[in-house]
Amino acid sequence: MLAPTRYFHNAAASISYHPAGYVQLDWQPTVVSSQELRAIYEHLLRAMKYFEASSLMTTHNQRPPMPQDVQQWLVETWVPQAIAEVNYARCAIVEAEKPLSRLAARTVGGSLMQPLTYAYFTSVDEATVWLTAN
Repeated sequence: MLAPTRYFHNAAASISYHPAGYVQLDWQPTVVSSQELRAIYEHLLRAMKYFEASSLMTTHNQRPPMPQDVQQWLVETWVPQAIAEVNYARCAIVEAEKPLSRLAARTVGGSLMQPLTYAYFTSVDEATVWLTAN
C-alpha cells in the first residue's frame, strides 16, 4: 500500500493525500484564530484541486472548538465553493474528544444546504472503510 503524500503542515493541522483517492485533514490541539482556520481550509481546497479529490477525511482529535464565525463561513462559503470547484461530495469526520468540538462539527453538518454526503466516526479505521467503499 502506498503511503500518504503530505501537502501542508503547521502547528494546527496537516493535510495529506491518500492514494485511495481522498484528502485527509488532521487537526492538532492548538488554538488558532479564525483567520488562521480559514487559511487552513484554503490550503485544504488547494490540495483537493491539486490531487483532483472530491472526498475528505477530517480527524478532529483534540481540536479546540471552532468559533461560530468559522462555522458559518464553512457552511455559507467554503463548502459551496468546494462543491463547485472540486465536486466535493463525501466527508468522513472522525469526531473530537471534546464535546464542544463535536457539537461544532455537527452544527456545521446540520446547517449545510448543499448535497454533501457525510458521516461521523470514532476512529480513522471506520472512517477509511466508509470513505473508500463504493
